[in-house]
Amino acid sequence: MPCNNIEALFVEHAGLIRNNVSKNIINSDFYLKYLPREQWMDGQGTEYSYPIYERTLSSSPVTFSAWESSDGEAGGQCQVAGQNIDNFGITLRQTSLKKAALNSPDICLDDLQFAWQVEDQVKNIVRVLSENTKWVWTNAYQDEYIDACGTKMVASANLPSGSSVFPSTPATSKLTWGILEEIYQQLGYNGGSMNPFARVDEMTPIYAAVGERFTFHDLKRQDANTRDDFRYAYEGSETQSPMLGAPGLSGVYRGFRFFTVEFPPRYDFVGGAWVRRQPFASTPTTKGDKWEVSDAYKNAEYTDTVIYHADVLKVLVPKPKAASPMKYNPQYSWTGEFVWRNIPDRDCNVDGNTGFFRALFAYGPKVERPDLGFVVRHKRCARALDLVACY
Repeated sequence: MPCNNIEALFVEHAGLIRNNVSKNIINSDFYLKYLPREQWMDGQGTEYSYPIYERTLSSSPVTFSAWESSDGEAGGQCQVAGQNIDNFGITLRQTSLKKAALNSPDICLDDLQFAWQVEDQVKNIVRVLSENTKWVWTNAYQDEYIDACGTKMVASANLPSGSSVFPSTPATSKLTWGILEEIYQQLGYNGGSMNPFARVDEMTPIYAAVGERFTFHDLKRQDANTRDDFRYAYEGSETQSPMLGAPGLSGVYRGFRFFTVEFPPRYDFVGGAWVRRQPFASTPTTKGDKWEVSDAYKNAEYTDTVIYHADVLKVLVPKPKAASPMKYNPQYSWTGEFVWRNIPDRDCNVDGNTGFFRALFAYGPKVERPDLGFVVRHKRCARALDLVACY
């Protein structure tokens, strides 16, 4: 297979990343699907300030008086004395663009010309790059949302109201219904019920809880009363009972809908400080390295559960300009679409037989209502294997 045909394969399959990957991955992660995204508007530069109008009320409750007829007289009862909202409470915030690029290893077309099953290798390379696009965005969006949350707390006996940073004290408890109910109440106090994740009975707000599958599975089995609620609420429904379902919690319960992510943040508490455990570690292969989930991540003692509200954060994504004095290559976008590049160079690529894939990522986090964002750092309990010895 000539080199130019191999390069055409790369261009063709790279188009799959451009056209399909963003659609394919959007339903594979909670933050990719639900975090609001808008365009970064042209002409705003790379950073700008914006006002956020906080809750502002009149200094005293509005009072009503009896409506009396004015008998057509000017003024008098035709006028209603008004109480004043003295001013608007405005917080000035700032957002700025962030960018990154990711390049694949160099690929020698001459080597592939004589390789076995070239087309399959091209498909595998594209699959690996697609996984990278998903990982970059899921990790970035999750971290940005947690960072934007105004209330970060640890699950312990002296559970604080929380602050914008996690307390430097270890959690002593798993996530409990009591903690979730406290957050539910605080969200109502802060005005979260104006735009909740969903509603039941056309009125009662429902919020989204995002975290580990077995965190929510433990909630399902946490106490006898909860188990009885599930058991008797679904009595006669055969296999529809949550107690018989897959690990985790599906549907709505106690004002929350539960969503799981594959790689939520996990931590250990070492030397009086939180140490994050990243999910992946590399191990050598026949050529290069492979990345697998690390034991440190699997065995981490703590994890975060997020109570999500759509008003906390928006992600602003810039669009490239196809024509301007400083011209972008029109094939590029800032959404992590890998594009095949073959750049001739007098010294490094004089024959044009070496290329690589390149992706650009850019976004600006726009924090709007941090008071509606809650994160709980809590213990992860080891799974009981329930081993049974032979007779």
